[in-house]
Amino acid sequence: MLPPRPKGRGLRKPKTMTVRVELEGHLGSEPSVREVNGRDFVELSVAVSQGYWSKTEDRWVDQGTVWYRVHPTSRRAGDEARLLHKGDAVVVAGAQSVEEFTRRDGTNGYAIKVNADAIYVSRIPRKADA
Repeated sequence: MLPPRPKGRGLRKPKTMTVRVELEGHLGSEPSVREVNGRDFVELSVAVSQGYWSKTEDRWVDQGTVWYRVHPTSRRAGDEARLLHKGDAVVVAGAQSVEEFTRRDGTNGYAIKVNADAIYVSRIPRKADA
């Protein structure tokens, strides 16, 4: 049996599902900061290595790199992003979304975006330091 319909101004709109992610990776470039209508917008490019440890081969099996476009949504995350540099190891937490775009050659592409409410410096060493 269905529950009774709510009285009043009709049914509530369903909430949009949000996918929360936590990424650990490296900055692929210097943070991009631009000003629009007096507000600063920061964008980060974060590379996350994919792979697994193969017990049978006793080695790491690399499955490539996934790139994320990260936009800090909180003031603290934005301030933290300004202190980062290319190659820095970071941990990013926030809501993930996928954006479709058209490349210069006319083909469709997809960008994975994260609206980050937290950005932290990680303890993963830079590749140059390893």
